[in-house]
Amino acid sequence: MKLLKYIFVAIIGSLLLTACEDDVNLKRDNPLDEENNADGTWAQVAYDSHTVVSDNNGNGIINKGETIYLFVNLKNKGTGRANKVKATFSTTSSYALDLTPATQVNYGDIPAGKKQGYDYGVYGYISSEDYTVKFTVSNTTPDNTKIPIDISITDENDNTWTDSFEVTVEKTGAQIDYDSHTVVSDNNGNGIINKGETIYLFVNLKNNGSSTANKVKATFSTTSSYALDLTPATQVNYGDISAGNKQGYDYGYVSYYGGKNYTVKFTVS
Repeated sequence: MKLLKYIFVAIIGSLLLTACEDDVNLKRDNPLDEENNADGTWAQVAYDSHTVVSDNNGNGIINKGETIYLFVNLKNKGTGRANKVKATFSTTSSYALDLTPATQVNYGDIPAGKKQGYDYGVYGYISSEDYTVKFTVSNTTPDNTKIPIDISITDENDNTWTDSFEVTVEKTGAQIDYDSHTVVSDNNGNGIINKGETIYLFVNLKNNGSSTANKVKATFSTTSSYALDLTPATQVNYGDISAGNKQGYDYGYVSYYGGKNYTVKFTVS
């Protein structure tokens, strides 16, 4: 009788162990352990890459004062599709101003192992390209500052992921310097500056840097008590000056002695 009892207990124990093994092998749907698909596959969406599609001078380098347009790719590093992926972009940097969009953007469905970008808008100033986020770099940003961009990502299964990347603010490539000037008019027309004359100068600036300088403005002044009534006293617009080129500014036109454009004028005491 005891032998039969032991056999019975052994059979029951074997059945219980088999049932436990079956439970262990069941496919789960738990977002916390990323077993989030009915077929046992899981998704994991993360930052993949970004591209500067537009900046103020079109050189693809991030400088202070520029408005930057980035195209951002996400990648599904998991084994199953991530459906209805949404991402929110933000930054903790005080040097990145007016980051847009501030709301969730829809990346759609991302298959396993694939990357995907999102087109928030099209920017047509430098080139008509799609972008994902944009922001303006503060004029006070030190060179080599790293601006973090944080990404909060969700999908239809309520999975959440966080990731981030950095962009570096590099030293401005443009370098604007005085280049040359010409006496375009003086009282006796000999091109020589004498006392008592009103002098009209045409002044060239040159970009000695490696990138275009856009919307260049210059203000002229003097500390000499012998140069009277220097005009203009306000900023003048030199426009865009590409790398290696020089450019003048026509503030006005002097009609006598050949009639020429000038940049500044003053009277010699």
